[in-house]
Amino acid sequence: MRAWVLERQAKIEERPLKLVEDYPDPEPSRGQIRIKVKSCGICRTDLHIAEGDLPLHKSPVILGHEIAGIVDKVGEGVRDFKVGDRVGLTWLYSTCGSCKYCTSGRENYCPNRVRTGWDVDGGFAEYVVAQEGYALNLNGVPLGFDDLAPLMCPGVASYLAFELASPKPGDRLGIIGFGPTAYYLTKIANGLGIEVYVSTRAKRHRELAEQLGAAWIGNLLEEAPPRKLDCIVSFPPIGEAVERALEALNPGGTLVLAQVASTPITIGRYENLWGKTIKTVYNVKRSTSRAMVELAKRIDMSIEKRVFGFEELQDAMIEFGKGRIEEMTSVLKVSP
Repeated sequence: MRAWVLERQAKIEERPLKLVEDYPDPEPSRGQIRIKVKSCGICRTDLHIAEGDLPLHKSPVILGHEIAGIVDKVGEGVRDFKVGDRVGLTWLYSTCGSCKYCTSGRENYCPNRVRTGWDVDGGFAEYVVAQEGYALNLNGVPLGFDDLAPLMCPGVASYLAFELASPKPGDRLGIIGFGPTAYYLTKIANGLGIEVYVSTRAKRHRELAEQLGAAWIGNLLEEAPPRKLDCIVSFPPIGEAVERALEALNPGGTLVLAQVASTPITIGRYENLWGKTIKTVYNVKRSTSRAMVELAKRIDMSIEKRVFGFEELQDAMIEFGKGRIEEMTSVLKVSP
């Protein structure tokens, strides 16, 4: 098969990915399916692995964990998928299934979890194998593969943030920052009757938030929203935003920190924290991903994107790393 392979890490401008025309086809073992990859989203985590911000866990490795395609082969014992099914695969490739986290419905904390495109080969290739129990059945989702692929990462991550924030119809949800995960979160909230208040500085992101029906668009670091909010999800790694967000919450409100890093967080006034809850995002579990897939069957989860041809991956990642892609997300079209 054709595959983009990473053997050594280097700055993306040095082109560390190599297009291999005859990489061995993976074969599904018992309980596995093989996916003919149609599209695979390009994530910043892929860039971090390629450039060495995250260590290599295997070499060579095929990156890519926002995978959408078709089942083209099934291993022995597979019951839930058949050849021809539309299928997705996320960052969560597998877990141990036996630790205290896995046995209590908290597999996202499993210390032995395996990550797609890092611990095992991912979707920047014509084929990838997946554990049957961790693949997502996408039959019935009215989206093309180019839209299904990013649903597997920023899409499911947005639903995790939504679950943690727990807004109810009629509530007011604040969103700080407006990348692809916030884009999906806005769609989810609007589709479920929840009012959205967006804090972002970028003119283009303000325009997108307005198009999606945000009730208020401003900059929380400079101005308070016109009404107190019931919950807030914050994406930028900006510690000073935390106290401003707490100030904007109603008593009993929840602040979800969805960033993976942050500048120092200081809460100077305890009364801003009193009676409020702070939660953090920590990986995604299968129940969250499945819930997002079900939601996508009745709420439009298409996303603004730039689609690249298979041979363009390295150039796409260079453009992505330099911040030259204006669209919400980038997708690699692996096969027609």
